[in-house]
Amino acid sequence: MRARLKELWKDDKGAALALVGGMMLVLLGMAAFGSDLGWFYLNASRVQRSADAAALAGVVWMPADQPQAFATALDIANRNGYDDTLATVSVTPAIVVGELNQLKVTVQAVVPTFFLKALGFSSVTITRSSIAEYIPPLKLGSPSNKFGNDPSCYTTNPTDCAGNFWANIHGRNTDTRMGDAYSSYCFDGSGSTNSCPVNPSYRNTGYLYGVIPGGNSFTLETLDMNFYNRLGGVANGDYHRTGDHDNFCSGGGCVGPTVVVSIYQPDPTPLDVSDNTLVCSETYSPLPQFNPDDDPPFNPALWNYWDTVCGGSINTSSSPNGIWVVQIRNVSSNVNTSGLNRYSIRSNTGNLFALGDFSIYNNASGTTTAFYLAEVPDYYAGKTFVIELYDPGESAANGTLQVVDPSGAVFKGGQCRIYTRDEITNNWTQTATIPAGVNCQELVTPGEYNGQWLKFEMDLPPTYSCATCWWKMNYAYTSAVNDTTTWRAYMLGNPIHLVPLG
Repeated sequence: MRARLKELWKDDKGAALALVGGMMLVLLGMAAFGSDLGWFYLNASRVQRSADAAALAGVVWMPADQPQAFATALDIANRNGYDDTLATVSVTPAIVVGELNQLKVTVQAVVPTFFLKALGFSSVTITRSSIAEYIPPLKLGSPSNKFGNDPSCYTTNPTDCAGNFWANIHGRNTDTRMGDAYSSYCFDGSGSTNSCPVNPSYRNTGYLYGVIPGGNSFTLETLDMNFYNRLGGVANGDYHRTGDHDNFCSGGGCVGPTVVVSIYQPDPTPLDVSDNTLVCSETYSPLPQFNPDDDPPFNPALWNYWDTVCGGSINTSSSPNGIWVVQIRNVSSNVNTSGLNRYSIRSNTGNLFALGDFSIYNNASGTTTAFYLAEVPDYYAGKTFVIELYDPGESAANGTLQVVDPSGAVFKGGQCRIYTRDEITNNWTQTATIPAGVNCQELVTPGEYNGQWLKFEMDLPPTYSCATCWWKMNYAYTSAVNDTTTWRAYMLGNPIHLVPLG
């Protein structure tokens, strides 16, 4: 028996070598696969980052300029190493159905292998997609081609009075408490002087307006852009005209602010014109006040003070659906620049609206008056809408500030939170939480928010929908409200961000 076993053992000589050799092939294959797998993960990460970057860069042009959005996405992918003109690369920008402010970018790349070539796999195809969303600045203050009233509306065309306000910008050395939160240099309550402490909200960039021409040109006009200083005892308390308020400095030579109106080409950041291409600008120097009684009774046929900015039509063929930015700012900086300048602007075509924030003078003589605030399209359903008002609601009697939704009713479709603060440097203090089903409004006593901020924060329900999506601020008062105030409105959240793939 032992002899037989020895014979069998002799027959197994060399079996270990075969087993080790076979295992070496398996181990080498696994090592090869592991090395290539790491290479695949690295490239998948690169492809994903490229798709993310391309989507984020291109989405800021949606939906106004889809060709530019696609071109930007392709350019950014190329800069990240994925050139769509190569046979091994495909970059595909696409719209997202039902989501106007989203852009989807798919990047596909053929990646060569290393060790897997020995197993017949010379390359693999990696595909990654990304969707980015852009929350653009809301259209503020005007659903039409005009921001501010037209004097002719009071006797000939009441529909032009729908705004119930004049646009406003205060001279630099004017007390912020007069109602302009941003263009007034003087700290709240410090007076209108040449040596006042600085308002922490002050900026020298003025106010911005957007024009979407919807065609290859538009013409911009201004009404009473020159500041008319009260001179020689000539006052102007006439609702038919814009009612510039004289400056507050004493002594001679107080002529008022000089204003510059500039037009810029569209770009992805309409709230920042520092990198925009300037089309043209025009300067409006202050003038003496004319006598309101020069043409009694008021005759709109004699009122022809609309001025064409830059002398004529602006060519917009390069971006007919983009936001062409209009900047209105003060340029002088001494005591002679105090004063309250009221005006209107209009475009002969398309839509004109405020961007980011705006200052207005409520010249409506009625007691209950609704002012256009912001357009909030229904793709913002489920998000939080914020309104901030500076120095609002001043009147001789109590009144109620009501947030009116597109249905025409006071908003109660979601929770509404109310906050206050003194200055931009102070934290907000929450004063009320109004549950869904209860009107979002605030009772205001005389002088309660003089020189202060009031904020409404509203949670839009997931079912929020609208055809005409303009919200309004309703002044429900028992006495007339003629007040200068500053408003801003926006959606909470990072304006440019990635969203999960559907």
